[in-house]
Amino acid sequence: MIELVVAVCLIDQPSQCKDVHLNFEAQEVTHQQCMTFGQFEMAKWIGEHPNWVIQRWRCGVAGQVAKL
Repeated sequence: MIELVVAVCLIDQPSQCKDVHLNFEAQEVTHQQCMTFGQFEMAKWIGEHPNWVIQRWRCGVAGQVAKL
């Protein structure tokens, strides 16, 4: 399974950051699909968490993605 790992930081406290792991509902997502559809997932996440800003992101095998 592929997951999207997003490094986010608080807007008003930019030194407070964390990694957010977003999994796709579909089990058979390719790396290319993650890169394409990940943008939609990040936009949805930011819409639900307006106090955070995305710093960087990547796709990788679920459970095997190193900290960004």
